[in-house]
This record gives sequence, C-alpha cells and structure tokens, in this order.
Amino acid sequence: MNSNQTPAPVASERAGKPFLRFLALFLAVLLPLPLLGAILFSVPCVYEETFLGALSPKLTLLKETDAPKIVVVGGSSVAFGLDSELLAKETGYEVVNFGLYATLGTRVMLDLSENYINEGDIVVLAPELDRQTLSLYFNAEAVWQAADSDLSILADVHPDNYLDVAAGLPGYLSAALPRILKGEGKISPTGIYRSDSFNEYGDIVYPREYNVMAAGYDVNQTVTLSPDLYDAEFLSYLNGYIQSCEEKGATVYYTFCPVNASALAEGTDEKTIAEFFRFVAESIDCPVISNPNDLLMEEGYFYDTNFHLNDAGVVVRTANLIEDLRRAEGITERLEIELPAPPERPVTEGPDTWVENEWSVLFTYESFGDGLRITGVAEEAKGREILEIPYKANGKAVYVLGAGALADCKALKELTLYDNLTIIENGAFNGADALEKLHVRREDAEHLEAGADLFVGAPDALRMYFYSETSFQNFVTGYWWSIHAERMVPANP
Repeated sequence: MNSNQTPAPVASERAGKPFLRFLALFLAVLLPLPLLGAILFSVPCVYEETFLGALSPKLTLLKETDAPKIVVVGGSSVAFGLDSELLAKETGYEVVNFGLYATLGTRVMLDLSENYINEGDIVVLAPELDRQTLSLYFNAEAVWQAADSDLSILADVHPDNYLDVAAGLPGYLSAALPRILKGEGKISPTGIYRSDSFNEYGDIVYPREYNVMAAGYDVNQTVTLSPDLYDAEFLSYLNGYIQSCEEKGATVYYTFCPVNASALAEGTDEKTIAEFFRFVAESIDCPVISNPNDLLMEEGYFYDTNFHLNDAGVVVRTANLIEDLRRAEGITERLEIELPAPPERPVTEGPDTWVENEWSVLFTYESFGDGLRITGVAEEAKGREILEIPYKANGKAVYVLGAGALADCKALKELTLYDNLTIIENGAFNGADALEKLHVRREDAEHLEAGADLFVGAPDALRMYFYSETSFQNFVTGYWWSIHAERMVPANP
C-alpha cells in the first residue's frame, strides 16, 4: 500500500462476507493438508498482474543470480529508488533489487532472501523509516496474494511465521473465491502499480517524470527521525539475519532510505538527526554506510510518496549508494555521474469540465496551494443525507478533503468523490456517524492520496462503491488503498 504505512485492517473492517469467511476457514483448517494443497494448486491466479505479483520474479532472480552479487533488501523505496544497471556498471557486481511493498512487512523480505545469500555477496539493508516497516509486522494475506501465482514462495518463509501464514489463508480465499466463482479472472490494475512495471533487475521503470503529490509531500505521512521508530524485537531479528548472512561469507551494510525533506516532523534539527544516526549505528550489527542527511532529498526528486523517487531522484539516490559502497570497500576513485536537477511539476488547473455547481456552496474551504481544502460544511448541508464533493468553488479547484470535515454531517448517508480530489486526510470521515456509501467516480487510484488512518472514527458500515470494474481493481490493489480493501464493493454502475 507505504506505503509504506499499511497496518493490518482493524477487526471491524473484517466483519463482512461471513459465509465466505466460514468457507475459507473450513478450507484452511478442517481439510486434510494434501487435499488443501491440491485445491490451492488448482485455484486460478488472481493477483499475478498486481504489484504484489512482482514478488515471484524478484525471488526467482535472486535464486538464479550467482555470487558475487549485490542484493538490496527493503520495501517499495528500494523498488522505486534504484538504477540497478548503473549500480552494476559502477561496482562490477550483478545486482538484485529485492524491495517491493511495505505492506508485506520487512520480515517477509528478510525471510525470503536469507536462503539465497552466498559467499562473496554484498547485502544492503534499506527499509523505510516507518514504525510498521521497522517492526515484526507480517501481512499474511498479502503474502498469499503475492504467492498465488507461485506457491513455492511459501517454502522460503521462516518456520517461525508458519502460523501467521496459515492465519492469512481465510482472508485471502474470501477475497479471491468470489472472483474465481464468478469467472471474473485476474485483477489487472492500470498505471504503475502492476507486476509489469519492473525491469529484469527488479527496478520500477514505469515513467515518473516529476512529483505528482498535490502538496509536494504526503501530508498523511510525517517522517520522524527518532530511535523509537525501531522496535526492539525487530532489531534483534534484523541482527540475526545479519549474522546468518555473514556466517555464509557475505558482507552486510545498512543504509537509510531516501526521505522527502518536506515531510520531516516539525522540530527536526541537526542534533535530532545526529542522535538518531548514533542510535542506529550502535543498534545494528553491521556498518551503517550512509548518513541520513545525505538521504534527505528535495521534494522535486520524489514521485507519489515521501519514499518513492521519480526518474531524476533514482539517479541521485543510486549515485549516493555507489559512493557509500565504494567508501565502505575502501575505494577512493572519484565517481563520474552527472546528477540531474529536481524536475519542476507542470502547473495545471484541471480540465474545462471542472466547473462550480450547486454543491460548491455547501462546504467551507481554506487555501491549499493554487486550489482549496475542504474544512467543513455550511449550515444548510448539516442535515442532508446525500452530498457530492464539488469540482471547484470560488473559482478554484477543490483538491483536499480535510480531517474532520464531515464531523457535523450526522445525517449523511452517501458521499460522492470525483477525480478532482488528490488528498483525503486521515480522519476525513470521523463523526459522520450515519455514512454508509462512498461513491468513487474516478478510475485511477494512484493520484488520490490516503493514509492508513483514513477511516478512523468512520462508521463500521461504511463501504466504497465504484463506477467500473477497472476502478474497483485499481483501488483494491492500489498502493494507498489496498489496506482498505475490506471496505470495497465491486463495480456499482
């Protein structure tokens, strides 16, 4: 999803589809293992073309690449942050980009890679700076989705996590079986979050020309550089992985991921960063080869999250990593790579179809860049059961639905969102106690930012409805949105 901020859905979100969940539980728990295995191998693939579907080719590449090789392990900031061909050219090593999606959990990427690290390899650990990523979080349903086209992936999961994997099977089956039984086939989203957005190294190569975030950074994901980001059990697990790799004759380094400097928490200063760096260097049992200051990059180098780089940012980050590796390996030769400037984002005012209508006067606003952020509702809207977010108001485009903006809408049952919105802040539906239907009238999910706490304070019954199957597929597998899949209802023309 952060993504990198994608904790498991809360229990209230898992209350739907009771029959399917009972059926899935029956399959997972009561059937004999040989019969269950036969059923799973006969189930058609559903998620092979999604972003998670890229895990199988990444693992295959890791298995088939002989030592010595450089393996970069992490989440989506690794997938979005490397030019592996350039890294291979400048280091003389084969390179495997083994980063995918924080919703899987860093523990999954460590487990899957550990068996295929060999003597002479260099392992670079680069998890995102996020509490979930730096914990033992393990999303078993996401693992099943990633493995539905290649069940051999499960063989490389650490035995300590077998119970977690088993617990995730009912949820996976209850989501996949309806599509299979209806003959709807694979989920095939459009845009960047697809398995075919990767090259042969495992890098994202889908064109990313400039920063597409409305504010220049993800407002739902402030980045805090604090020692308490790191869970103590995770550090122990990570150090065990490092020891295992080193016992095989590999060299392990730790690096910080790129961070959008505009997203840093207020009050972050040189002292804060120095203390953070010192803690990490003292807590991790391998050399920390990067300085966090070097990875605090201008917002112009990012794409759609505070950790995902655009095409120009990838070159800068890769050059930085090459220099760090050379320094760690005692190489003093000057690196000759031309670094691009951060690209400017083109100014857009929205299409001519974005006009003011009768809904515009029902909300209150504040400025947000060259557009508007919804802060609340006008008096005449408070008793309405149906509302639509307007395209424009006061001559400006409406871009953001703010936190708590609907708190006074106690009678509201249905809300429609259009493709002008680019951000829905965490807690946007908090207080709208009767809200049942969120009608999504846009096709792409990539440019509508949302956080893990989007539905905090929202009614348990609230569901998302889509105008097309393409729209549903894009959201149910979207980077921001897959965590909220339990609230999504297939296409509702």
